[in-house]
Amino acid sequence: MRHVITALLLTLLLAGCTSVVEGTARKPAGEPALPAIDFDKLDVGRFPTEPRPPLGVAGDPRKGVLIEAQRMADHVLGPWEIEPKLTKWYAFGAMALPAAEALSLIAPGPFAATAARHNFVNGFASARTDEGRTRLLNSVLRFIDDASAAAAAEDLAKTALGQRGTEGPGEKVSIPDQPDTQAVVYTSDDEDGKRWKSVRAFTANGPYVFMQLAQTTDDTDAATALIGKAVAAQRPEIDRFRATDPSEFAEISVDPDGLLARTIPAEKPNLTFTANAVFGRRGALHFQNDPVRSSTLFSDTGTDVVTMGATTVYRTRDAAGAKAVVADFDAEVESMSQPANQVRNMPDSRCRRMSDTEFYCLAPADRYAIEVHAPTLLQAQQLAAAQYVMLLS
Repeated sequence: MRHVITALLLTLLLAGCTSVVEGTARKPAGEPALPAIDFDKLDVGRFPTEPRPPLGVAGDPRKGVLIEAQRMADHVLGPWEIEPKLTKWYAFGAMALPAAEALSLIAPGPFAATAARHNFVNGFASARTDEGRTRLLNSVLRFIDDASAAAAAEDLAKTALGQRGTEGPGEKVSIPDQPDTQAVVYTSDDEDGKRWKSVRAFTANGPYVFMQLAQTTDDTDAATALIGKAVAAQRPEIDRFRATDPSEFAEISVDPDGLLARTIPAEKPNLTFTANAVFGRRGALHFQNDPVRSSTLFSDTGTDVVTMGATTVYRTRDAAGAKAVVADFDAEVESMSQPANQVRNMPDSRCRRMSDTEFYCLAPADRYAIEVHAPTLLQAQQLAAAQYVMLLS
């Protein structure tokens, strides 16, 4: 269960959410073809169909720090990239970390307070599991400079030593081939009586700290080996991240490709700080049910930009790519759902009943694939129709 979000975090997320500049929204690169569907025959309900004006720049450092955390997603490894079997959703899944307080959503509260003492900037975290034997959280935390990161790693490791497991307080443990990684191991039992070896690790890498949690029902060596692989793989990837100087956070572009302005916006923030956001190919994989499968799909279809609002929009190479994404996503959930009526007057759309309170619709719109989750079938159908009109109008 997720922790309750703090008022400060909500303020952070809501600040600047209406930042726009005057003008008319431009269609994203690769202007779509004329729609093959008559807009007047679509039931769009109460949902907007007109694109928003260009979203411009953040305008507020508090909004910029969140966008920068979302940008980091493209350079934070998903657990499946470290251990291929770790593809199942676990806990929060993935989230941006726009303030030190957000760490309380992925770790015990004292870790957030520790990070706050060392000029925390932002971060991103991703967590997955296999079939109940291994779990991995991989997160990258940014601090204001190298010295702050080094001090934070040291202090976070001391905080970890203060955590208690089933058999008492944690103990220091070494990570293979990573002598600068500070780690603590402790034992814990879950509600099913299963015993876990848990290793928390902290590695300073320039202005970043890698904070990992590996949990396994095997021995400590299995957990430390997984941490070692994660640290080794994460180092070169975060070095490729073109970080924005904090003094320029207000100038970060909200919507570099113009696609977010053509995505129906979410009306409320979410607990993972990923509402109304733009992600690149790797960043979007953190939110996929099967990231290994989706990685191949995105590569094959040239999917390069994904926007997440009230709907999710995938930009592919061409119309054939969008249809392939729709077909693959539909096939992926076929065994866990029941067919439902497609969107009226949208013959290429597909809808499914996932549960009594969740319906799922997909539709191609030229080079874009539309994905919708909603509590009723009608709402899912209307959202898909409105998103189609917004994309192609």
